[in-house]
Amino acid sequence: MKANYHTHLVYCNHATGHAEDYIEEALKQGFRELGITDHAPVLECMMTQEEYLHCWCHQPMKLDVVYRKYLPEIRTAQKKYSSEIKIYTGFEVEYLPEFEFYVRKLRKEVDYLNLGVHFYEMNGKIYNSYYDVNPRTIEGYAKAAIAGMKSGLFNTLVHPDLFMFEYKNREGKRQFDEACEKVSRKIIECAVECRIYLELNVNGLKNSQVYSDGTEWLYPDRHFWQIAAEYPDLKIIIGADAHDPKDLQNENTKKVEQFAKELGLKVEETMEIIH
Repeated sequence: MKANYHTHLVYCNHATGHAEDYIEEALKQGFRELGITDHAPVLECMMTQEEYLHCWCHQPMKLDVVYRKYLPEIRTAQKKYSSEIKIYTGFEVEYLPEFEFYVRKLRKEVDYLNLGVHFYEMNGKIYNSYYDVNPRTIEGYAKAAIAGMKSGLFNTLVHPDLFMFEYKNREGKRQFDEACEKVSRKIIECAVECRIYLELNVNGLKNSQVYSDGTEWLYPDRHFWQIAAEYPDLKIIIGADAHDPKDLQNENTKKVEQFAKELGLKVEETMEIIH
């Protein structure tokens, strides 16, 4: 890896390190580009208080932190390191169609946006993408991802296969079933149509070690990416989803690079800012 476009700072309250910590590590690893994309604030009016807590929406920084600390810190670093590495400003953002005005405001503040579907709305209810996805609700995840991509506001759909984190089929077994294949093709085909990058997410390996026994990747999911390999026009980028400077380049990034090679995936070394 010579670039990363999915980087979190201490402000998301579940990561460590400031902008310069990541930039220094990126320089040490020979990176040419670095995009810093902490979680954008989730407005409390988007859902009920119960749903807000259920989907961990209280974790990301608040709007005052965005303008007092986050963006000023990155812009100061851009000037300091301008001759050594290209640094982009960004956010990882959730998308609910009725709050598109908010996403458009965020897009004006930065170089690009990553789309992360950590929660989605279906039949008037908000679901958590980690724990609430099953054969009855998985279509809502796909609709949220597709609506975000079609908005034209996002550059990349990060961890597109996050729905497999704790997915269970109708028999209660962890299995990539027909419903998973159906939504996977919908997401991939929309990404091709909209020229959106799909991200092979390295942090899925760490989460697999923390939330499972690590013997099986919760994501990236092999079945999803085997389907992705059928689409030669699909844009793919590896994202460290770094929550610590050392996440930018380590054994997990090497494993994901090897995974991509095994499946014959065409991975871009650097990302074009397209939206």
